[in-house]
Amino acid sequence: MHAIFATSTRGSTCPPPTLRLLGDFAVDPALLAPHGRKARALLARLALADGPLSRDRLSALLWSHRAEPQAHASLRQCLMELKAWTRASPPLLHADREAIAIDHAHVADDVSLLLSACARDDADAVLRWLPADEAPLLADLDGVDEAFDDWLAAERARNTELVVREVLAMAERLLAAGEVDRSLRVADRMTRFDPCSEHAARLVMQARWQSGDDDGVRHAWHRLEDAVARGLDGRPSPETARLYHRLMAETSRLPGRGAAWSLVARPPDRRVRRVAAVVAAMIAFGLTSADAPRKGGGASGAMTPTVRIDPVVSRNHGTIERGFADALAGDFVRLANASGGLVRILDGQARGGGDFIVRVAINRDADALTSESRVVDARSGAILWSNQLSGSPRDLTRLRERTAVSVAAVIDCALRLNDGRAALAADADRRAQVFAICDAHDDQDGARAVALLERFAARWPGDGVALGQLALARAKRIFGEAETADQETHRQLAIRAARRALATDPANVYAMVALSQSGRRERYMVDGLPMLKRALAVDPRFSTALMLQATGLFQAGYVAASVRPSIDAANADPTSIFKALAVVRRLAAAGRLAEAWDRLDAIAAIWPDHPDLVEHRYRLMLEQPDPVRAAALVAATDPDEQWQFDRFILTHIATGSHDSAALDAAAEIEYSRFPAVAYQLAAHYTRLGDIRRALIWLDRAPVRQTSGQWSLLYWPSVAPLRREPRFFAKMARLGLVDYWRRENRWPDFCREPGLRYDCRREAARLVDAARSINAGSAASR
Repeated sequence: MHAIFATSTRGSTCPPPTLRLLGDFAVDPALLAPHGRKARALLARLALADGPLSRDRLSALLWSHRAEPQAHASLRQCLMELKAWTRASPPLLHADREAIAIDHAHVADDVSLLLSACARDDADAVLRWLPADEAPLLADLDGVDEAFDDWLAAERARNTELVVREVLAMAERLLAAGEVDRSLRVADRMTRFDPCSEHAARLVMQARWQSGDDDGVRHAWHRLEDAVARGLDGRPSPETARLYHRLMAETSRLPGRGAAWSLVARPPDRRVRRVAAVVAAMIAFGLTSADAPRKGGGASGAMTPTVRIDPVVSRNHGTIERGFADALAGDFVRLANASGGLVRILDGQARGGGDFIVRVAINRDADALTSESRVVDARSGAILWSNQLSGSPRDLTRLRERTAVSVAAVIDCALRLNDGRAALAADADRRAQVFAICDAHDDQDGARAVALLERFAARWPGDGVALGQLALARAKRIFGEAETADQETHRQLAIRAARRALATDPANVYAMVALSQSGRRERYMVDGLPMLKRALAVDPRFSTALMLQATGLFQAGYVAASVRPSIDAANADPTSIFKALAVVRRLAAAGRLAEAWDRLDAIAAIWPDHPDLVEHRYRLMLEQPDPVRAAALVAATDPDEQWQFDRFILTHIATGSHDSAALDAAAEIEYSRFPAVAYQLAAHYTRLGDIRRALIWLDRAPVRQTSGQWSLLYWPSVAPLRREPRFFAKMARLGLVDYWRRENRWPDFCREPGLRYDCRREAARLVDAARSINAGSAASR
């Protein structure tokens, strides 16, 4: 536990802890979560046990390759990490000389709470505890030990079978009782927890049909088809197929069963029509987003794809849903303004025309708001893409952002792969494959995107856009791999795909961007700047290239020059708070703090209460410390484990205290988690005026797997550290000095007053010193 941040775990004020076992292991409250994987595995094993487990059994489970005395010693050490549990009052863990047990009377877990909710037919509680996505038991604890892995595999099978059986039995009871909506929400959640569950799919189809949602019936069937296609049989069972065809046949015989969602009987009011219009505006931008490279000028109206937008459906008509829809409307208006009028818009009342139909529905559960978006093929009625996103009513800003970005990105992706045609290809198979690729991109599933793009390129050889997209998808996977051998494999495949795309089209900007991200060295973002410059010469508003260029320039130390492309990237893609906040960082690092605060305030007005705002308020406050404002900021924000160290520094600023021992302890903990944080720690100690400790952390900072963290040292408040020759020597170890000499372009800090060295002369001195060392080594050999 973080000793300097922790509050007491004893006494009646501390709520009983709850263990999250479905998905990644977690503890609520987080202060009780152990850092070590073995300690987490031990807690999980005890939580899933009916009674005490012997020390012999636990040590063999977690340290199977060690001799018995060493394994028992490791178990004792592990229990030391859990002393907050053993020393709580009353104890949460009971450990004696023979056995260890968790106190189930004072410790809850999500599996038990979920099964209890099923027994009570409490749908809201089931939705609270059942993960929204496919989440195996203890998903992040694979590889703890071979014996533990064997136990975990068996426990996952048993646990999944139990959860699926009990949850679906409850959903069946609700459907039989006529509670269609509650049954549907539970069964639909189960199809995401277990996509291959035909029982869940059948319940969803029945509930969707009863509620008049024929699109939903088709979607449930197609989603099941996709899921089981990856299994042994490759297709749904005859029983499920018969149900689907029966429901579709009955639909065709019933009058008035339209394609639109009919869960709301009354016609849309003016508010819904207004939201529908701005949804259309959003899609207008989605089709011409600056993420899509353009060759030459804008297309004429006759060449522009069109989209029909059905009215946004609110299934509850509450104040929160209406407010959410209005805020979403504001997002869509900004998107429309950015489109430049390049896309014709058909509003939700128009009939016929368009390549797609876009439908968005909003539904509120007891403790969650859900947006469900679909893109329907206007020709065949098939659902090309769907997405369901959920969020707490207390965090609607992030849900709103994700909804707008997701729909716009998928439509934009589809039009890019369509290569600018006036309409999507009539080939239904091509349409389906295009949206499958875009769905993989939206899910950030790089392996699936690559596989689908390979298949697409093989089916339609010579498609330059697809080849460029394949190269870019492969480049994204390079640094997603932990193993160097895998990185090199993906690098070579990305380069090969990019060269193939450029052979087809020398102006393929996707391929150029892919090559810019295919470097081997730590400073690959810097080395990629020339290729990004080529890409932007083809399309100056390609926001992906602009964003990467801004990052590369900043990492190279050209801080002032990084501001303009960052602003251009944000202007080209106003759906992205990520790009908007990048501008705040670039302005602050360039010393333009007043503009940075103004930008941040404007972003907060658009995306109020977004979690990422806290980090940036902390950053700006650390850059320009003010005890009064720091105290107000600390008081106004909730503790977040991700930003605890920054919060701790702000607390020091607010109170004027200088507890160096506590600060050093916190720094060591941060460093043990992520060594590259040493660059940030060097910056923090510099701000506190402790250059000695700042230099110690600078020396400890790694030169591999840095994630570009050295660029944190370019901020104005870190100038005292940059004046030290050891700072310049560190930049040399990162390879940046060689880059500056080769480009004959020196970073901004070389012109700062008070430097204890001249950049050019110091670079020459380091080169001469390296040559002398190399010559001495050669002579000794």
